[in-house]
Amino acid sequence: MPADGKGSGRLQLAEWLSSPKNPLTARVMVNRIWQHHFGEGLVRSPNNFGKQGRPPTHPELLDYLADRFVADGWSVKAMHKMILLSRSYQLSSVEDAVDRALDPNNEDLWRYDRRRLDAEAIRDSLLAVSGTLDRTMPGSHPFPPTNTWNFTQHAPFQAVYETKHRSVYLMTQRQCRQPYLALFDGADANASTAERSTTTVPTQALFFLNDPFVHDQANKFAARILAATADDGARIGLAHRIAYGRPATLDETHAAEAYLRKYVQGLKEAGVSAEKQAAPAWASYARVLFAANEFIYID
Repeated sequence: MPADGKGSGRLQLAEWLSSPKNPLTARVMVNRIWQHHFGEGLVRSPNNFGKQGRPPTHPELLDYLADRFVADGWSVKAMHKMILLSRSYQLSSVEDAVDRALDPNNEDLWRYDRRRLDAEAIRDSLLAVSGTLDRTMPGSHPFPPTNTWNFTQHAPFQAVYETKHRSVYLMTQRQCRQPYLALFDGADANASTAERSTTTVPTQALFFLNDPFVHDQANKFAARILAATADDGARIGLAHRIAYGRPATLDETHAAEAYLRKYVQGLKEAGVSAEKQAAPAWASYARVLFAANEFIYID
């Protein structure tokens, strides 16, 4: 705040941050947008642009993007569009032995780095393919009435409110992590999380096998597929197009048909009536699709 200034100083701070004489703000922002799409920023220490941070891998590109960002009126949407339409973003993640020998860390962007969806995107994808994702803005969380509060340091408030809305609206507490977000490396609400870790642990696979939320989405996905057509081959193709955005290959179709036949046979041997066999068989196959790397990884 200037010595002769009036008010809170927020206007002056905003003017300083967005001043043409201060290129750092635009650089930090476009670096974060780039990191969101590629998994790594052009500056790979996104919280530190100082001397202790890492230098940009492509300083000219960073400056160009920052200039365009400002010229386009600080439009995040325009920056997203520019990056998504670039050749670098549209590259395959397929390995090349020669390029890997020259640039093992892929700093020159000779391929797209394969990476897992973040926790929120995995959950949103499950809701989307099942057809239950509510894209509207939700209301407030159903907190208990204030006159019932008797929380203490040793008995704090803890709750998990299920919702069909996007995961950005999940309630997140500071004293304990949301169970699902913690499982898939969601951000820590108590700290600035410039980069999320990516762990691979058995409980993630067990989530797709056993979690009631996954079973619910699988049941709804199965109902969606069964209602679309009566032909099993067409159903398999539709399931792959919805879940993976591509048709099933011939080998995948044969493997799926064999899986469904075996599952139905098991239901018959368990005494399940014929009219009740299709839904659980297709729900089981849906969980197989959900648990595959292709569903939760970006190529």
